[in-house]
Amino acid sequence: MDVSLFGRRVLFALLAISSLGFISCGNRYDLATEHGRRARIDDANIHLSKGECSAADEAINPLYASPYVDDEVRIVKASAQACYAGFSLFRFAANMASTSNIFQALAKSLDDNAIGRTKLYAAVDVLTQSGVVMNSVQRSRAVNTFMVFLNFGVISAIQRVYGAPSSTGAQGAAISYPGGMSNVDGCAFAGAFSFITDSYAISDLNDSTTQGAISSLNTVCTTATGGNCNLINRDRTICDGANAASTAAGNVVGGVDAAW
Repeated sequence: MDVSLFGRRVLFALLAISSLGFISCGNRYDLATEHGRRARIDDANIHLSKGECSAADEAINPLYASPYVDDEVRIVKASAQACYAGFSLFRFAANMASTSNIFQALAKSLDDNAIGRTKLYAAVDVLTQSGVVMNSVQRSRAVNTFMVFLNFGVISAIQRVYGAPSSTGAQGAAISYPGGMSNVDGCAFAGAFSFITDSYAISDLNDSTTQGAISSLNTVCTTATGGNCNLINRDRTICDGANAASTAAGNVVGGVDAAW
């Protein structure tokens, strides 16, 4: 028997098998296939479950930047951005259920984080598609559901920057706008109330805890502005400290300062 020929045949067979394996691995993230897209989403979700924000962001980015982006992908991408802020939907829900003052509940639902609010702003931009879909009727129920909690996070992050809350969420410093918060933060703070009210109306949320939280927020912003929370400006770039949007934002901030 020709041993050398046999050896070459075995070598070629092994190379062929290895090659097939390599191709299979290489195609795992082929975005043109449902399997490849699902692999990206699953990887990102696994990283999110471990609090690995950067890895989650890297995992979902190719799909988010592709023609195959959809609402599920946007929610994962927004979750990766919110992850940097230490955002946890379960923590928010638990604190709202156990704390009578909604603003104390929100304030203790995030830890101090220098980049927290900017990352939450980025997450909001993902779900509004950079300001293209600002109204709930333009978004799916799944996106609106996440938008509610995401904007709870925006309120919490701004409270933590300016209100110096204690570990119980109690207010440690007065908050004000204009003159206290920046224009962007003042507008974002008031806009979060509007996003929450608007998104909640077309969401999958119907539990008593969330309903109670929404009612508390609506009471503050309707009293402060004398109108519908839905009518508050949602574009955080609009406030200049003197225009109508700034006045409304100042009223909301003042209302929270009194209610916190």
